[in-house]
Amino acid sequence: MIFTILGNDHYLVSRKLKELKDGFIQKRDKAGFNVVPLDGENLVLSQIQEEALTTPFLSERKMVVVKNSLANKKIGSEILEFIRNNKDRIDNIICFVDFIDPEKNKVDRKNKLIINSPLFKYLSEQEYFWQLNSIKGRELENWIKKYALEKSIKIDPLAVKELTVVAGHDLFQITSELNKLSAFKNGETIMPEDIKTIVSDKFSDNIFGLADALGSKDKNKALKLMANQINFGTHPLMIISMMARQFKLILKAKTAGTGPAKLNIQPFILNKVKTQGKNFTINQLVAIINEILEIERQIKSGETNPELLLNLFITKNC
Repeated sequence: MIFTILGNDHYLVSRKLKELKDGFIQKRDKAGFNVVPLDGENLVLSQIQEEALTTPFLSERKMVVVKNSLANKKIGSEILEFIRNNKDRIDNIICFVDFIDPEKNKVDRKNKLIINSPLFKYLSEQEYFWQLNSIKGRELENWIKKYALEKSIKIDPLAVKELTVVAGHDLFQITSELNKLSAFKNGETIMPEDIKTIVSDKFSDNIFGLADALGSKDKNKALKLMANQINFGTHPLMIISMMARQFKLILKAKTAGTGPAKLNIQPFILNKVKTQGKNFTINQLVAIINEILEIERQIKSGETNPELLLNLFITKNC
């Protein structure tokens, strides 16, 4: 049996994976011995062959979770050939999970990813295939209302719209803010003024402040700003996403002299970005962006404690 979960929305992909793993453990593997994670980026074919074909320990089946295999074209071709040749022999569950970079893989008008990969084509034709991409507009508002209902959170429809304006379409931030607002209101209905008062630009200001602290080598300030966000309940992937965006803006403004319209930001933000660019060379910015992307990869794969990775990043760059 083959499951596939992929998309450019990390929250939705992560939640679906958790749902499938929890269901598998509850029904087939209460001891939790037979969920096997494999890193697709560093995978060799013998690993998936062994895990897919061997008998599980004290359970009917194993669940082999293969992350980020679509990025590895060589192993993708080998996996596809292996599955086709052994389809009738594979009794375990193979679950492919891929977080797709929205900057590298675009979506079509139906919000479906455009990926040129034989493995992707094959997986997309199977029965258990979920493509979970970022949602916006009315679909996002409906998702927030459904989430609030599931969590018994009361929220005014106008507050829902206000939340999408302030938090964008990042579901990690939206769910984090909803939970904080719910605790603050203590069972009362969340109103638009609550969003304006509590969900402020503090996060963006802290990201600007973090970039300034890194540029001026102020390690203590940078660590404090990072700790504030962690303690505030901000998801590490959201911090990483905003940091990556910030430093990419700095690099673009520094290298191309791009105007605010092309960067899709307000003029006053562009002025801040240009000022921050004076603290970095182009090579430093490229190195920082690459390091941020590597941290993002490690957080998604669950290799290391996210807070530790973020603090090590600050220590290294200050």
